[in-house]
Amino acid sequence: MVFENGKIMLRKWTSRCVERYHIRVNEIFEAYGVFVAGHPFLPLIIGILLLGGLSVGLVRKQDETDLEKLWVEQNSRVVEERQYFNEKFGGVPRKEGLSITSKRGETLDLGHAMDALLKPIVPLYDNLSMNIGRFKFNQLDFCERPMMVKSLKRGSDPWKSDNWVAWGYRKLFSYAIADRHFPNKTAIRALPEDWGIDELPCYKISPMDCFKEGGDFDYPESLRQIDQLIGPSNLTVPQVLFLYKDKYVDMLKNELNAEFKNHSQNLNAGSRTEEIISDVQGFSKLVASWGYNWRKSYKEMTSKEIIDYINDAIVTAKNASNDPLQPAALNCIEDRTSCCLSWFGGHTPIEASLGNVVRDSAGNISEVGAIRWVANHFHQNHPLWIDYIQEKIKASYTENQRKDLIENWEDYLVKALSPLRENMANTTFGTGESNSDLQVQFCMWKSAEDVIKDANHTPQWQLILSIMLVSIYSVIAFINIRDPVQSHTMLVLMGMVVVSLSILAGFGLTAAIGIKFTPLAASVVPFLALGLGIDDIFVLVAILRNHLKNTQLESLNGAGSAKAEIEMKLTVALAGPSLVLTTFSILASFFISSVNPMPIVRWFCWQMGITASIHTCGMLLIFIPLMSIDARRVKAGIVDPFLWLFCGLRRQKGVHNDDIQDDPTMQCPKIYKDEANFTLQFEENNGSSRLSRFIAKYYAPLFHSNIFKSGVIIIFAGLLGSMIYLGTRVEHGLKISEVTVKGSYQHDYALVTENGFPVYDIWIVTKSLDYPNSQQQLLDIYETMQELQPWAPAQPKVLELSWLGNLYLAKMKTHIPPQKFYSAIKDWSQTPYGRLSMQDLSCYDSSTNEAVSCMAKGNNSNYRIDATKTLLFANNLGAKTKPNLEMIKQTRKVLDNANKRYFNGTKLAYGYGYPYLFFQQYLHSTKDLLTVVGFALVGVFAAVLLFQWSFTIAVMIASVLLMVDVEVFGFLHVIGAKLNSLSLVNLGIVIGMSSEFTYLARCFLAVDGTRNERVVKALELTLEPLLHGLGTQIAATFPLIFLKYHAFRLYYFAMFTLMGVLGFLNGFVLLPVLLSILGPAPLPHIRRRRNHSTSVCTSEDFQSATPDHGNH
Repeated sequence: MVFENGKIMLRKWTSRCVERYHIRVNEIFEAYGVFVAGHPFLPLIIGILLLGGLSVGLVRKQDETDLEKLWVEQNSRVVEERQYFNEKFGGVPRKEGLSITSKRGETLDLGHAMDALLKPIVPLYDNLSMNIGRFKFNQLDFCERPMMVKSLKRGSDPWKSDNWVAWGYRKLFSYAIADRHFPNKTAIRALPEDWGIDELPCYKISPMDCFKEGGDFDYPESLRQIDQLIGPSNLTVPQVLFLYKDKYVDMLKNELNAEFKNHSQNLNAGSRTEEIISDVQGFSKLVASWGYNWRKSYKEMTSKEIIDYINDAIVTAKNASNDPLQPAALNCIEDRTSCCLSWFGGHTPIEASLGNVVRDSAGNISEVGAIRWVANHFHQNHPLWIDYIQEKIKASYTENQRKDLIENWEDYLVKALSPLRENMANTTFGTGESNSDLQVQFCMWKSAEDVIKDANHTPQWQLILSIMLVSIYSVIAFINIRDPVQSHTMLVLMGMVVVSLSILAGFGLTAAIGIKFTPLAASVVPFLALGLGIDDIFVLVAILRNHLKNTQLESLNGAGSAKAEIEMKLTVALAGPSLVLTTFSILASFFISSVNPMPIVRWFCWQMGITASIHTCGMLLIFIPLMSIDARRVKAGIVDPFLWLFCGLRRQKGVHNDDIQDDPTMQCPKIYKDEANFTLQFEENNGSSRLSRFIAKYYAPLFHSNIFKSGVIIIFAGLLGSMIYLGTRVEHGLKISEVTVKGSYQHDYALVTENGFPVYDIWIVTKSLDYPNSQQQLLDIYETMQELQPWAPAQPKVLELSWLGNLYLAKMKTHIPPQKFYSAIKDWSQTPYGRLSMQDLSCYDSSTNEAVSCMAKGNNSNYRIDATKTLLFANNLGAKTKPNLEMIKQTRKVLDNANKRYFNGTKLAYGYGYPYLFFQQYLHSTKDLLTVVGFALVGVFAAVLLFQWSFTIAVMIASVLLMVDVEVFGFLHVIGAKLNSLSLVNLGIVIGMSSEFTYLARCFLAVDGTRNERVVKALELTLEPLLHGLGTQIAATFPLIFLKYHAFRLYYFAMFTLMGVLGFLNGFVLLPVLLSILGPAPLPHIRRRRNHSTSVCTSEDFQSATPDHGNH
């Protein structure tokens, strides 16, 4: 008995608390409404100054165009990995590429296609240059390539130039062509007296690497001079010198001794001579594999023979020895086997240059639909390039200056290649020309940044169209020709000005606190903020309009009062809590969605959340005072300023509210006075417009029918089930082609590479190892990575491309004793062998821990390797998400296990590259989706519970919002969208945007009667304004369909439209059914009034019964 009494007392106490809470909230907003009615200009001025002051922050606006800073997620291991890689190696190399395809999509004639590929590439290397001040730049100044050692550079006098290796090799060359044993020696051209190698070719990939024609471009004249064939043997002079290296050593030694004697250098002549001869022999061995003249020419082959040759070369590479002491070119030269080699004789990833490949049943290539050339530019922060450019210009450039220099060069390349892509008449790709059947596509690293820069500009005419559409909609909704005094068109248009000012203030505040502007901020935020903001205008103006039409309220203001205290009091009390509730819901959805780790999306959510907050301030401080001023206009009988041109300044006598008073649909409430307060109650209200009367007469009564409600439940259950199924088929990812403008060179090249070229380059990065004692561990890692299938390439093998394999080849050893490791490294770094790998090393001085050049200069005993990277070409990836994720997981598993096995679990080796940067996010995108949606639901649930104070309503609304989210997710598959950062955030935002049907629930709680009667009444009062809200949202975002970028059209226009429609249908078809079946009882004071049989209700009851002609 005591327990039961306790429960009853607790229930009563809770009921009283809820009642007091609701009354207190209303009193706060009522007080503000009264204050604004009496003093509208004070908050108005404060609001204008506040929002205007915040807008000044736009002077600090900064655009972000760096692809990595926008799209690399910030809460994963890749952040630390990227930071370390950038610190040691500057960043991912800046790629450039050019492809050739058939215009008709046919299989390529490879000979014809390679001829066409040479046309645009040769001028890039041999002819194109850029003058900046007194300096001339060309492709060799920017591409990744080895920096030549001083001992091999040009100069006729080695005593002045210190180029003894070049001098010695020139002597060997002269001995060979003078030797009687070689036929046709007269056809060999002697080397110039100042012969030397100042520049080496760039690292690049093309199908010409397999053939003699690979030397037709980017092969310096000094290398062409030694790449001469001797007689029918088809051997080049360097190859002959290598095979007969011992034959001329004595001759060189004698000449060196004579040279030193002539210069009175006898003291150290012996040791110096041996050192020079050793270096010359080393270079002779290395250069024997260089060149192209000894290779076959594809011009002598049919397309099928070219494909067969490439297939044989791939087989040769697969069967090649893993022994680093057996150069790749050795068998190719001696046995004349099919090989595809780089200019320096290493295996090249030939399959990376072939696209749209068709294979036969044995896995051999049978058809090729595209070919490409790809090269890397140095990243502007790579230490090697910083040193190079500083030496060239004899000055230090800042990071921005270096970046500008590279981008200027890439602009030159774009301008040079554009006529070929556009099939201009003066090119070989023009109509009727030799390559008119082929299509050139290309892309530079800055091309992606150019897209981002373009997207960072707000689309002006689309924004103007959005404002026009919303303005027209607003005019139609609120113009009143019959009684122009009761028209509120100018007020609504001023509301749009307030919304616009709020957007500017939001941008200003975000800029002031350092949030950078992105394509989403420029192209999406203004439209979305306008659509959400204008909803509040509709709600507020509609409520005020209805109160101003109620003539019985005038008596409460006092005779002849020009103020509209009662009208403003009731309007703000009704709309205020709902305005704040919806703002909290939107804020919750945006700020919770900002947990998304992608910077571009996180900044977008912050910008929208901040803009929504400032918008609410604008509504309270600026627009509500404007409403008070407009209410005074109505009470003074002044015509809506929008209609002054047509109707004059004041209304005509006798036209006032007679028609409204006689309108049976505008029955005014009976007024009851209770000391200092008043209460109002509708006897009956069926709406004040045709649409609201239609809803009251035809739609709302449907909810009395159990058959209708059963049909609704069945239909929505079927919709939910089908969307759950379609949701399982939604793909994850976002392709470059989807975020570029269709028809642009960036888009077309992206399509070619995404569909046809499935090879990405990645790196095995090591950091802070004890390298002298970790050689075997590194060899084990390389071997394990080589065995990864289907990612590891047949050629080149991991060890072959590694700096360690290069070191072993140079020293002809498979292990360097630890105590001699760094002396060997320093010697190696001063040879052409070492220079081939310098871009893969980062070094430091162990005594100071300061970075130093890996090209060891002087006798620094503290020279150490700090970090290394080893290139691996990963096959079978492409632009699809699944294979990239499998590769990431598999390589990380191998390297993490190696860290545990060899390095005590410390992460000293990891994988890095484009796939890791941009596909990492999809490893946990499903988890991110559940987190964002879950927390957004919790936030909305808490906001609804706080303002509605009904656990049942909060659960019901959260459940319907979850259904909306599931339905939108399923529709992603229907509209061709995918789960990525853009759609993920939208799926969080939909929770906040769709929460606007909490108005329906609020009215349901504040109306007395049976569940069916309360649902019908709530629909009569809220459906019309919220339908207008959907209309304004679509009107505001409709111009997004005209944006250039497909991704914005898909993920913002299409998804926002879906979100609005599905949210509206669930909120005003399904939710009323659920309320009519499971809805809670009315608010406590509503029930008490019924129990006391009184017709008195609070101002909240009047508000809940007031027709509402807007949306929020």
